[in-house]
Amino acid sequence: MSVYLGLDNKVAVVTGGATGIGRGISLLLAENGADVVVCDMNFQGAQAVAREISAIGRKSLAIQMNVTSEEEAKQMVETVDKEFGRLDILYNNAGTLSMHLIEDLEMKDWESIFAVNVTGVFVCSKAVIPYMRKQGGGRIINTASQAGKTGLTLLTHYCATKAAVIGFTRGLALEVAKDNILVNCFCPGSVMTDMTRREAKWASEISKKPEEEILAEWESAIPLGHYASPTEVAQLATFLASDYAGYMTGQAVNISGGQEMH
Repeated sequence: MSVYLGLDNKVAVVTGGATGIGRGISLLLAENGADVVVCDMNFQGAQAVAREISAIGRKSLAIQMNVTSEEEAKQMVETVDKEFGRLDILYNNAGTLSMHLIEDLEMKDWESIFAVNVTGVFVCSKAVIPYMRKQGGGRIINTASQAGKTGLTLLTHYCATKAAVIGFTRGLALEVAKDNILVNCFCPGSVMTDMTRREAKWASEISKKPEEEILAEWESAIPLGHYASPTEVAQLATFLASDYAGYMTGQAVNISGGQEMH
């Protein structure tokens, strides 16, 4: 039985909302009463999720957006204001990942992953803060990772980006607390998404082990014994947007099945 978290008439923006965790968040927000703007470079995917939200009975809009562009972020806020008249929740969820040894990682790949995973969080947060301040408050919620709290082989660059997201979350939370803007992030562990399957494919190419064997090894390392689903992660994300989390800010909340406890 699902719990209704009461986001009636709230307006949420979800970046990277076309697939995986972002799609899960977008749909669960709608199920809890929010209208949702789905932003993604994959415009067709964003449109598909927007149609799913409409079928739930909430208003939705798909926007094709590069989160690293200040101009596109500004245009997004203007569009949301025009179409919805408010902006209550920003989910900085857009992210990317690759697997490399640091000595094999090219500068362009280092810069690319930081551009999306870190600069994108900065750009979108910067765009919404003046609007939320004028409105009297809001929520900024960032998708970090357990990788931001620990080291992972072949993912040093990714770990660095997610540690940066956690640090950004904590600093910004203090900066905008006086404006009634709460800033938190959540740190997923192993979630069964297309991204995880791509990781297994890359790991298979490197190790020469079958992909299914790699996925099974990763799953066996989870104390709860199974991968999280996007919906399970979305439940935490939706809680952070609700009034039940009204006295939380600057937190990096784990949802890792017990793999990460710090």
